[in-house]
This record gives sequence, C-alpha cells and structure tokens, in this order.
Amino acid sequence: MTFPELRPVDALVVGVLLVMVALSALAVGAWNPGVGGGRVVAVVAAGAVQTVPVLWRRVRPVGALVVFAVSVPVGWALVEAVPTYTWAVLVFGVVRRARPLPGAVAVVGTTLAAPLLAGLAVHPREPLTALGVGASLEITLVPFVLGAGALALVARVRAARVDARRRQTEHERLADALGAQRDRLAGDLRELVAVRVERVVTRTRSLADAPDPAPVLTAIAAEARAALAGMRRALSVLRGPVGESDASGEAGPVPAPAREAPSPWAPSRGGLALAVAVAGLAGVLGLLADYAAPHLRPGSPVADTVALFDLDPTRPLGLLPLLVQAATLGWWRRAPLPALVVATAASAVASAMGTTHLVTEASWSVLVFGAGLGAGVVASGLTVLACTAAVAMTTLTLGLPAALASSRASVALSYVIVPAIWGLGVLQRRAARAAAGRADARAAENAARAVTAQRLGLARELHDVLAHELSALVVTVHAARVAPDPATLATITEAGERIATALPTLLDGLGPGVPSGEEAEHLELDAATVAALVAPVREAGLPVTVDVVGAAPADRPETDVIAARIVTEALTNTLRHAGPAPTRVTVRHEPEAVAVEVVDEGVRAGHAVSREGSGLGIVGMRERAALVGGTVEAGPSGGGWRVAARLPRQEAGVLVEASS
Repeated sequence: MTFPELRPVDALVVGVLLVMVALSALAVGAWNPGVGGGRVVAVVAAGAVQTVPVLWRRVRPVGALVVFAVSVPVGWALVEAVPTYTWAVLVFGVVRRARPLPGAVAVVGTTLAAPLLAGLAVHPREPLTALGVGASLEITLVPFVLGAGALALVARVRAARVDARRRQTEHERLADALGAQRDRLAGDLRELVAVRVERVVTRTRSLADAPDPAPVLTAIAAEARAALAGMRRALSVLRGPVGESDASGEAGPVPAPAREAPSPWAPSRGGLALAVAVAGLAGVLGLLADYAAPHLRPGSPVADTVALFDLDPTRPLGLLPLLVQAATLGWWRRAPLPALVVATAASAVASAMGTTHLVTEASWSVLVFGAGLGAGVVASGLTVLACTAAVAMTTLTLGLPAALASSRASVALSYVIVPAIWGLGVLQRRAARAAAGRADARAAENAARAVTAQRLGLARELHDVLAHELSALVVTVHAARVAPDPATLATITEAGERIATALPTLLDGLGPGVPSGEEAEHLELDAATVAALVAPVREAGLPVTVDVVGAAPADRPETDVIAARIVTEALTNTLRHAGPAPTRVTVRHEPEAVAVEVVDEGVRAGHAVSREGSGLGIVGMRERAALVGGTVEAGPSGGGWRVAARLPRQEAGVLVEASS
C-alpha cells in the first residue's frame, strides 16, 4: 500500500487526535490516582498507534476503519482505553467518501462488534460482564459515531447538491456563451457577407432577361469580389483567438443565475433532522445508561462516563435546556453564531440544574464547526472563544457529576479541541471556495474551447461552401465577359441559385441577426435612425442625448450597420452597469470613416451592478470593428465609462469593388 498524499488538514487532524490521546491518558491518571506513569505512557503509545489509520481515511476509508476496529480489542486489553475521537474521524471519512452499502456495513459492523470483542478480551470467561463492558463502550462510542456520521452525511449530500448545481451552471454558461456568440456572428455575417451575396444572387437571376449581359456581368464580378473580400476578413476574425477579458469585466462566462437566499431565521431541513436525531439519541442512551449502570464497577472510568448520559424523567423542566440544545442544531448552517450563543446559554442552564447530558453537550461542537464553516473568521472566532469559555466555566463549576469532580483539570484540557473543530470548519470553507474557483476556471476554459470550436466550424463552412462557390462564379464571369455564350450564362445563373441555397443553410442556424438585404441597403445612420436606436434604453430609464454630425453616404450602408450595432451594445452595457446615468451618443460621419462615441457619467448611487449578460460585449464590438478594419476603445473617462469606435469606409472588405 502506497503512503497517502498528506495535506495541511491532515497534520491538523492528527495533531488534534494525539492531543486528545494525551488528555485521555491524563484522565486515566486522574481517575485512578494509584496508576503509575508507565500506564499513562502505555495509553499514549497505544492511542498514537491507533491514530495511524487516519492518514488513509480519504483513499481507503473502509479499510482504515476496519484496521482501527481490529486494534480496539487489543488496545482495550492492554490499557482499557479507546480513542473515541479517532473512531469518529474514521467514521466521518467512511460516510463522506465510501460507497453507501459498504460504508454502512463497515460503520455498523465495527461499532457493534469492536466494543463487544473488547469486553470479551478482558473478561473471556464472564460473558455477562463482557456484555456489560461492551454495552458501556457502545454507550460511550455511539454519540461520537452518530455525530460524525450525521455531519458526514450532511456534507456528502451538500457536496452532491453543490456539484449538481455547478454542473447545471456550467451547462447554462456554456449555452449562453455559445448563444451570444452565435447571435453576434449571425449579425456580423449578415452585415458583411450576406448583403453582397444577396446582391450577387439577385444579379445572376436578372442575367437571363438582360438584353446586354456585359453590364450585368461586370456588376456580378464586382459584387462577388466585394463579398469575397468581406468573407476573407470575416474568416480572419473567426480563425483568430477569442478576445481576452476587458477592464470592464465584460468577458468571461456568464455568472450563475441568482438563487433566492433562504431566510437565516428558518431552520434547514438537514439541521432539523440532525436536531431530532440528537434528541432521540439522548433519550435512547439515557435508557441504555440505566441498563448498563448495574453491571459496571462503581467508581470506574466507564461508570463515571455513563453517568453523563443519565436522564431524570421525574424532572421535566430539567429536560427543557437539553431540548433547546438539540433544537439549535436546526440553524447550524444558516445562523450558526446565534445558534451557538443560544446553545451556550442552554448548556449553562443545564449545568445549573444538574441535568448536563453528554450527547447534547457534544452536539455543541457541531455549532462550533458550523461557525467556522458559515461565518466570518473574526466574528466566528471571537464568538467561539467567548462561548467556549462560558461552557467550560459552567460545566466545570456546576455541571460536572460528583464522580468526576477529581478530573476537572482533564475536562478543562479537553476544551483545547474546540479551536481545532472551528479551524476545520474554516479550512473546509476555504477549500470549498477554492474548489468553486477551480470549477469557474474550468467552466471558463470549457466555454472558451467550445466558442473557439464554434468559430472554426463556421469558418470551415463559410470557406468550403460560400467562398468556393463565389470563387468559381468569379472565374466563370470572367470567361463569360470574354465569350458570353448562352451555356456560360446559364452556368452563372445556376451558380447563383446554388449560392442562394447555401446562404440560408449557413445563416439560419445562427439565429436572428441585424437587418440584411434591402433593409440594410437603405440603413442610414442619421439623426432619426440614432433616435430609434436609443429609444428602447430611454424607455428603460436611461437619459440619452444624441448628436449626429455629417451625413452618411447613401451607397455605403455596411459600415453604418456595424456602427449601429456598437452604439446599441454600448448603451445596453451602460444601463446594465451604471444604471440611469446621463449618457451622450455622438455619431460623426466623415468622408473616409464613421466615428461613434458613447460616454456615461458613472454609476448612479444605489444602483446594483448587474452580473447578467453574455460577457462578450466589448469583445464583440472589437471583433465587429475588426471586420471592416476599424478599432474600438473602451475604458474609464472622468467618473464614467467611454466607448469610442472608428470604422473606415474604404477599408471595409465588402466595399472593395475594383473593376477588373
């Protein structure tokens, strides 16, 4: 068997268990003043050896528990001591990590068999005495086993739910990222490819009825070359790397959808189940304690320990603080600090009334663990420190049975485990956050791979289908211009129909885009069009002022379409991230380019920044601008945010119409 990989938490767990072994040895000396130092050393040595299987609790949980259980009768025969905390840690590992059926068999089997075998190891010829010793050990061990098992079961169920939610969130993030890119790519292709391809198809269909095919062939060649130029630019963007995250925080996977947080004053179902289990266990063990007491030697360590499980049904008021202690477990996850304070007060009342019960006192450690797991380090640390001092003081001065009065020092030392329990909660919380961070990074990586695969797949289809057909069409058109025979003209018309069939097949699966065809042909980014663009965000509460300088060329609509998309995206981002911040939109038409600028005045007071969205806003703007050789700048400006784009008309691939 290979030695397991050690983690920082392993050192903490083993260290705490060794401290508890040492405290148990000191307790043996306190309970039995005549015991020499050799016996104390023997208890420490046996407990240290029995702690070794804890190192395998993650990789071989069932085997580690079985090995420990085999050592219990031997250890009891040698030193009459059982490291109960080690048992609890191993049970936690089995319930948390092992398969349900083998784990249940191992836990139940070892818990029932090991104490009975320990009794037989000491009293092989006295079955009844051995049974009594075994029953007393069972009473001592069962609270630890059930408590550890309950915590492990809660942790296992919670981990499974978290993992299921994380997988669902990753799936939703991936779907949203792919859908957002699909919509953007559909718009880009319609803006820069579909418009010209549709013109090519229209002109090829008019070729048959043209009295003079020469002008039509010239137009087809120009449109086809322009479409190919735009396609080449689109392919360069599709095959390039996916954009990195911007300072605005736009890039990255979509955050998990917000889930309604449960009220901290409502107990959790798992906590209520744990509370009922603890209350029931206290009652059952009280009955078992009454049965085992006559079979125990008065004044023995086991007899004194069993006294901590006594319940007096003739004093119903004395049971009330015990019920309160159990009930606080219902809030161990949602409100651990208030629950810990209430449980501490109930423990003090139980100590004052003389009804202290080991099971309900042990359940207090669950609240300590919950404080480290669910509350801030400083707040939970101070609360745990104050509550530990209060419980220790009241237990030592009021709640300790007379039989254990001589072991106050050992009982006081046992509270050193409380900081370790709290520390385990803090470590688990940090481990869960680290795991969530790794899962987010993995989801982002998977989304990036899927987005890249989608882009490359679309690039292949664009190249293999449209680019091939258009290139062949250009060659045929050149041949027809030299010798325009009917067969060649018919070939051109057929090629146009194949392109007309291929284009919807490529674009329809991408979802809705932006205006194309005749609608895009007549788009002019004038004052009326910009006013229509900003109308939806104005209705949503964003105060926008518009300034349009110059006039758009009537024969150059494609760059204006991209500019319109950038303005719309920038306004949407402003409303999402800054709220109803006053915003200025400036559109400047120049002979060689169109420039747009969207500037807001910063986040409004009281606005909660939305974390919803595709995470591809600014990245998409830059990719659109790159399709026509333009640039986009985005970043802080004064107290707000500025997006500025400059789109050169002469660089737009779809506008290259040089005649042959």
